Amino acid sequence: MNHYKQSLALQASPSRVYKALTEEVQHWWTQDCELASEVGGIVRLRFGNTWKEMRIQQLVPSREVRWLCTGAHIAVAELAHKDEWVGTELIFRISPQGDGQSLLEFEQPGLVPEFECYELCTGAWQYFLASLQQYLATGKGTPYEPAAATN
Repeated sequence: MNHYKQSLALQASPSRVYKALTEEVQHWWTQDCELASEVGGIVRLRFGNTWKEMRIQQLVPSREVRWLCTGAHIAVAELAHKDEWVGTELIFRISPQGDGQSLLEFEQPGLVPEFECYELCTGAWQYFLASLQQYLATGKGTPYEPAAATN
């Protein structure tokens, strides 16, 4: 299967990376989110009119986070299939690299080049995983920020 994969060297311990993936998503992915902390819990991520809903499949502290997408809407007019993410998994595997460093191996089984959203989504992953990398190195990521409410 030719699904999306990316590896990142991170300037943080495995426990610190795990915390960023499970408790601090708003600092590197999207500020508009609802997080759960146990297997079976639901994680909701919003990017304006685009949203994703994930069920936590597995949590292995300092080693792995695995989510299953159970709901999605990609608000891009050109896409006929706005829910292509449903049924895909997000797998974050963390391994120690010494000197307080970690390797993150990310993959999204099901997100394949045949998907209409593939190019859009892989570009977004590159951006947000770089944001995670920056957040762990400097304390400041570049997450999606909802537009300010207007009166």
